Parts: sequence; structure tokens; C-alpha cells
Amino acid sequence: MNWNEIISKRTPVKAKDGRACGYVVAEYDNYLLILDGKIISREYMVPKDEVERYDGRELFVKIQYEMISGYPF
Repeated sequence: MNWNEIISKRTPVKAKDGRACGYVVAEYDNYLLILDGKIISREYMVPKDEVERYDGRELFVKIQYEMISGYPF
């Protein structure tokens, strides 16, 4: 995957259950930094191997939305 494109577009992220998880803002080694929320934001470091696919508009991860909180920044 072209991580530079995904980051520069601030690509939205969707969990396995279809819920929005925020958007990709950076990468660190084998992790993606995802920012979720507008007024009160939360940051998550999700391993790249949890990425299922990228369709050119959204990045889909293999984990449920509730599990994203298990990857705090």
C-alpha cells in the first residue's frame, strides 16, 4: 500500500463492524496513527498488519471499533 498517499489524504478508517474510527495522520515503523474525534480527539496506534484493504477512499481494518481503544497512542 502507498502509505504516503493514505496519510497525505487523511484517509478515513473503518472498523470491521463498519463504524468510522477516524483518519490516518501518520505512520511509525509498523504502526498507523489514527486520530478519532473532532472536539475531544483520541489517538490510536494500530499495527499495519491489522489493515484489511484500501479502496482508494477508505482504509478498512480487521478489528471491531471497540477493539481500537486497545491501541492507545
